[in-house]
Amino acid sequence: MILGSKKIILLVVLILMANPGDTTNMTMQQAQNFIKSENLQLPSADKDGTFHTLNKKGVSSPKLDQISLAFLKEIDSAEKDALEIGSAFGNVALRALLTQVKSFTASDLDKRHIALFAQQAQKHHPQHVHKLKLLYGNFPADYQNVPDHSFDTILIAKVLHFFTPDQATKALKEVFRLLKPGGKIFIVAITPYVNRFKSFIPLYKQRLLLKHQYPGHVKNLKYFADPEATTPEQLAQMHDKSFMFFDAQFMHSFLSEMGFVVEKSLEFPLAFKSSIWELDGREFVGAIAHKPINHPLFSTPAP
Repeated sequence: MILGSKKIILLVVLILMANPGDTTNMTMQQAQNFIKSENLQLPSADKDGTFHTLNKKGVSSPKLDQISLAFLKEIDSAEKDALEIGSAFGNVALRALLTQVKSFTASDLDKRHIALFAQQAQKHHPQHVHKLKLLYGNFPADYQNVPDHSFDTILIAKVLHFFTPDQATKALKEVFRLLKPGGKIFIVAITPYVNRFKSFIPLYKQRLLLKHQYPGHVKNLKYFADPEATTPEQLAQMHDKSFMFFDAQFMHSFLSEMGFVVEKSLEFPLAFKSSIWELDGREFVGAIAHKPINHPLFSTPAP
């Protein structure tokens, strides 16, 4: 921050990673200019209190799930360097600025989300933005110039299910690279057990019995949308590409295969009331895992 004339002139660096190793700095004033030029504003809330993201990749809720809350508690326990992948409008990130975290990096695929979050951070927590860094770009492809072992803690909430199996594998390998030895990952993903996509459940159970490698993967999410839980307007806003549902057992095995030590993997209900999503209390799956200190990639060789 730069102080002058009793006014805080806020400088926040937004790092655009359009290509690996290629970054562009942007001041807050430039972010505000972008918001004005694009006539950006936060979307209106749906009837269940959630907000549709601008890139049609899910919804954002101001009510945080138990894994996101555990992440906030983790970064508040000591001075740590933390990263959130998929910050959207900053529901977690705004709260993170109030913790004892040493540095907090909020990142998102969509430049518009990051710009709107930066505006909210300046408005609500100007005294804490000195520990804030912002990134936007494709994860993991655009993060190759972020140094190894950069973060103590990483949250990737409601993001992984938008990836193909190959993309999800690459994403977790990149998270593993970015974490410091002993660092923790906190994950939230959607299960098949949601009202809107309940038509997929019979096929999912059949795939489990047949031991499919990726039982929750579908090529077009819209195909399974329940018309009784989805208006035409909501269908038009829906992600229409590859999607991968998770459950606790699959999440545990997937993380283990990537080299993580899983501390917890469980299914849990929504943090908010919603006739669109609520089904049987297993709507989300969450996991907490850590990168082992004695992993071969960074263990000290025996003499």
